[in-house]
Amino acid sequence: MNRSETNEDQQRRRMRVIRAVILAVIAILLLGNVFAASITVNSGSPLTFGQGQASVTACDPTVDYSIGSDFVDGSFVVKEVVATINDTACNGKVLIVIPYQVAGGSTTPLDAATITLTSITATTQFTIGTGASSATDKIVSGMSAGDVSGIALEIKD
Repeated sequence: MNRSETNEDQQRRRMRVIRAVILAVIAILLLGNVFAASITVNSGSPLTFGQGQASVTACDPTVDYSIGSDFVDGSFVVKEVVATINDTACNGKVLIVIPYQVAGGSTTPLDAATITLTSITATTQFTIGTGASSATDKIVSGMSAGDVSGIALEIKD
């Protein structure tokens, strides 16, 4: 009888080891899912890829823009924003250009400039810059290029 008790004890030990291994695997899988679910990117702050965003109305779904900068007194500053409009349906509408900064999880407009879209042909460029003559189509002179996270464009009637 001693041998049968020994066999039974060995089977019980094997079952305990198998159960322990199965529980360990389940625990690792559960903990792995918990840790994977708690990963944050950029400390929870919004991410911006590229130079900005473009929001346009139906008058031209393909507005392109570029940002020009100058090197002044040891730093880069925004010189101009050039928007290219391809559709004559935008004639007479107003283009609003808003440089903005994303910092600490919030978006802050740095300035806003407007220009009335006129004389649009196949491809027409409109420049809003620091050297513009009118106050409405001028962006702040000396705005640091490093502070600008992106540009929002809006075309409205």
